[in-house]
Amino acid sequence: MPTDDDLPTYPRVDVRTELVYLRASSEPPWERPHRDGVDITDRPDLQTPDQRQRRAEFEARVADYRARGLI
Repeated sequence: MPTDDDLPTYPRVDVRTELVYLRASSEPPWERPHRDGVDITDRPDLQTPDQRQRRAEFEARVADYRARGLI
């Protein structure tokens, strides 16, 4: 198990909590965009530019975690 020194850091992201979800084959619920209470993760055409940017940043972090062997 990596130590805290081995974990990447990102602004405004709790990496440890995010990894708990990802290691459980789930996504943190706050990283799934919603509109009017409906999950629109798979509908980027319905997402705001901010939601699309946040989702892209999340997917980049997941790719980084995988490359580092953390998930």
